[in-house]
Amino acid sequence: MRLSVLAMSAVVCLAGPSAQAQPFENLSDYREPRKPASGDCEQIAAAIGVDATWRGEFSGKHYDDFNDQNYPFGVRGCFDSELACRIWQQRAITYAGRGGINVTSCRRGAG
Repeated sequence: MRLSVLAMSAVVCLAGPSAQAQPFENLSDYREPRKPASGDCEQIAAAIGVDATWRGEFSGKHYDDFNDQNYPFGVRGCFDSELACRIWQQRAITYAGRGGINVTSCRRGAG
């Protein structure tokens, strides 16, 4: 056990600063998370049927790290599967960041 801890310590030391996370060299390197994209409800419902279409909703706040403010954020969209809706839902939660969630749902039926 003691030998493996020493070996791991040596690897970390040999890796040096290049293995560590580097801070932004320049603020222009920062990329704001993108708002989640969804499908067009009418097109999806026409293609697979209203009952097979999944509808997602998200309401919350988006936290802006640079000015330390929360902004209202809400989106809706339609999807051809529950999985696609759940992925979109998680992207909306990621976009909100520390801003908070009011309501989020994925339900079958475009109506």
